Amino acid sequence: MGQTLIPNILSGSSKAKQWVYWITTTFLAFELFFGATWDFDLVKKGFVSGILTHLGYPVYLSFILGCAKIPAGVAILMPGYRLLKEWAYAGAFFLFAGACASHLIVRDPLANAIYPLTLAIFTLLSWWLRPATRKVAG
Repeated sequence: MGQTLIPNILSGSSKAKQWVYWITTTFLAFELFFGATWDFDLVKKGFVSGILTHLGYPVYLSFILGCAKIPAGVAILMPGYRLLKEWAYAGAFFLFAGACASHLIVRDPLANAIYPLTLAIFTLLSWWLRPATRKVAG
């Protein structure tokens, strides 16, 4: 029974599919918006700047990422603009997969890579489960 439940949820047009889509999409958008507020904390040189320095990235990257996260979150949530939505999903996936890879490359504990990996998976799930009205035709 457990083996067929997940494929049925993710492949059909069921209510469960809609629920999973909206849960992952809402969480993804929240993370993009909330993450941007952390990224703009350049004056205090806080948490994000410490992580970026540890990973070998320049601190100013947080401002660039913050500026990209807000429109990505808006594009993922708003109806229409299907091509823009595709770009937003791609950017979010590369952001989170890159964060996961960066932690692994500097040999951080695996626990540090789990959260960005989870966000990358949520991005893929949201993209895959989006309704036809939110997909690029063709």
